[in-house]
Amino acid sequence: MKVLIVDDSKPILMMVSDILKELGHEPLTAENGEIAFEMLTSGQQIDLVLLDWNMPVMTGIEFLEKNKAESAFSTPVFMMTTEKSPEKIQRALENGASDYIMKPFTPDILQNKIEMLQELLG
Repeated sequence: MKVLIVDDSKPILMMVSDILKELGHEPLTAENGEIAFEMLTSGQQIDLVLLDWNMPVMTGIEFLEKNKAESAFSTPVFMMTTEKSPEKIQRALENGASDYIMKPFTPDILQNKIEMLQELLG
């Protein structure tokens, strides 16, 4: 599975990339929502997006809102963030996030979320 990790923290990008490689997935990275949006709308095959909330240029929620408004792509998006207020979680889910992963997380949590998605997609 090709997984796009969107986060402005290079250590997070590296850590999550390493976890995904260990789980047998192909990680791709973007440092903000704008770069990620361009990657997804350019026709590049991406099976899942792991999206941070707080980033420069285009935040995670702005990314979700833009996709919802434009119906640009249907790739599943998991928010991957420290934002834990019920209002923010609800806002992300209402704007198209498929799931919500709280940082910090373990490789097992990420693996379980991806496996659940794969089961849903068949």
